[in-house]
Amino acid sequence: MKKFLLILLLIMAGGLIYFLSGSTVTENLDGYIYDLPFKEGTSHKVVQGYGGLFSHKHKAALDFSMPEGTPVYAAREGIVYSYKDNSDEGGPFAKYEKKANYIMIKHKDGSFGCYWHLQKGGVVIKKGTVTKGQLIGYSGSTGFVLRPHLHFAVKRKLNYEKDSFVRTKFRTTDGIRLLEGGETYEKPVE
Repeated sequence: MKKFLLILLLIMAGGLIYFLSGSTVTENLDGYIYDLPFKEGTSHKVVQGYGGLFSHKHKAALDFSMPEGTPVYAAREGIVYSYKDNSDEGGPFAKYEKKANYIMIKHKDGSFGCYWHLQKGGVVIKKGTVTKGQLIGYSGSTGFVLRPHLHFAVKRKLNYEKDSFVRTKFRTTDGIRLLEGGETYEKPVE
């Protein structure tokens, strides 16, 4: 009986370590330095980082904690590729996954900047060219969410394969950083 309990305890400890450590993500690293997707002089916490196990398993994506209606700015220049902003539904269940409002911006190198969970009517730029730092929308809590936030990812292909994602570096008040979950970052004033 003691041996069984010890094995069970080890299995539970291993599961806890796995859950807390996250999952593996792509080794792809973009050479471009991105702006943080929020207003200069403000800061936001990354509540789920690369490989997070709530909804980022094997995804190089970042969730920034933001109250609904927070202005969202383009992290990189490009052309509006696609958007949706007619949903007012969201919640912590997979049935809401396709209910997220978003904007996708195609970059010069063919990659896509993806900004998810925007509020209903929250897409500001719906076609044409977008400049880095331009207001593009407002955060919300549409789609598969526990709380309001901005989901940001850069992808080479528009699918969910691990290597379609690209890890990104951002300019912060503490220098150029590869962002981590649980940390708060401030956008420098230019």
